[in-house]
Amino acid sequence: MISAPSTLALEADPGADPAPAGTDEPAILRAAIAGDLPAREEIVRRHHRRVYAYLHQMTRHREDAEDLTQQTFIKALRHLDRVDPDRPVIHWLLTIARNTALNHFRDGPRWSELPAEIASDTASPARRAEDRDHLDQLWAKARRLLTPREFEVLWLRFAEEMSIADLARTVRLNQIHVKVIIHRARHRLLKGECPP
Repeated sequence: MISAPSTLALEADPGADPAPAGTDEPAILRAAIAGDLPAREEIVRRHHRRVYAYLHQMTRHREDAEDLTQQTFIKALRHLDRVDPDRPVIHWLLTIARNTALNHFRDGPRWSELPAEIASDTASPARRAEDRDHLDQLWAKARRLLTPREFEVLWLRFAEEMSIADLARTVRLNQIHVKVIIHRARHRLLKGECPP
């Protein structure tokens, strides 16, 4: 039994640079499935930032994203026996995050216009600020012009760098439908058109 999962997500440092996702991840995941608390904490540490960023893009509210991130990790840690240790755990976590957020929005969408807080991996502070401003503008334009579904699919594909196959499983669509959504959304962004 786990006594500390509810605090694990809060203790994760969202600003820390996680180790590459593939580095010993299957071994860590197997240890976590076996009940090893440090391995469970390592899973949270490695993936907290990406889960939070995804949920922040969906909710546009820091507090909601923090709460949903914690809920995501609590659910994930309770059901680690359901994950395949030979596949990237981030896709499974993002699926849980998406379902948790959808349950949160069941009463209706709460999208709002707030500046995006997207992390950058560049070393120079000036370059980081420039890249962040460009990404903020791009994602703000996407949020303005695209439907919530199109925005979510683009976010998962490009911000999370999810494969088409994993993305299709996450949003519960077939791969062709996902490709069509991406194509139409990109076309709409290039032309600056709002959805019909």
